[in-house]
Amino acid sequence: MSRCQNVAMPRRAIIAVIAAAVLFGTTGTAQALGPDGTSVWVVGTIRIALGALTLWLFARATRQKKATINRRTFMLVATGGCGAAIYQPAFFAGVEQCGVAVGTVIALGSGPMFAGFIDRVVRKQQLGTRWYLGTATMLIGVALLVATSRDTTGPTQLSVTGVLCALAAGLGYAIYAQTTSSLISLKLSSTTALALQFSVAAVILTPFMLIDVLSSATPSWIWSGSGTVMLLHLGVLTAGVAYVLYGWGLRSLPVSTAVSITLIEPLTAAGAAFLVLGERLSATGGMATIIVVIGLVVLTVTRHPTSART
Repeated sequence: MSRCQNVAMPRRAIIAVIAAAVLFGTTGTAQALGPDGTSVWVVGTIRIALGALTLWLFARATRQKKATINRRTFMLVATGGCGAAIYQPAFFAGVEQCGVAVGTVIALGSGPMFAGFIDRVVRKQQLGTRWYLGTATMLIGVALLVATSRDTTGPTQLSVTGVLCALAAGLGYAIYAQTTSSLISLKLSSTTALALQFSVAAVILTPFMLIDVLSSATPSWIWSGSGTVMLLHLGVLTAGVAYVLYGWGLRSLPVSTAVSITLIEPLTAAGAAFLVLGERLSATGGMATIIVVIGLVVLTVTRHPTSART
């Protein structure tokens, strides 16, 4: 009986992580399918606020231990909140200007690269040869994507600004992934650690959202049916439920296994962009995207990231 339970639990954990990765991978497509006239500031702010609320509700429902806030915890949460705040508008701007497939792949690929850089500069850790190889491979792929940007067809055109936004999203992700790791080492659950950081990010982004709303036409799309569905999907599912599933899966799976499974995320994003949005790349652009994914794989299997994802 116990043996069956031991086999079933990892299987359920694997399914949970796969479900989380698929939800993560729908983020860009959900935003692209939303109503016209959306703002990256409004979408990013509401998404992270709904994600924080979902995580807090889950933490309360499961009666997780309350966080003890001391000076170190406060500084980590503040830093991670800044990273999460950078990620939100940067990611949506990146996929808006580069396309869902390319923007997601660049953001995901650059995350582990920046995380390794933070390890080297802040934590004074030595980086292995594979990190340099993975980083070089990814950067070559990004350079090829920019060089072939004129060959991109579909609803969006790849731009240097879009690539920079996607890279900024990768940096933001690396920051809050690193701080999540540090908070977990202080005996906080991944759900509480992320809820705290997402709450700070929502506070940081709110003034920018208000400025954007006041300086433009009234964002009536928020109250439309498609706008509400988009925001609920992005906030509750991709920034709330997905992180709960991923964190639950990590209770039974090694981090390296969970991270390998979440490579489904860029495949989901690329598949959805191709099938649903009709995004197309030239042969050279397709090869460049594959090169970025290869760099991501090398970087991911080299490191042991935390439970934070996109």
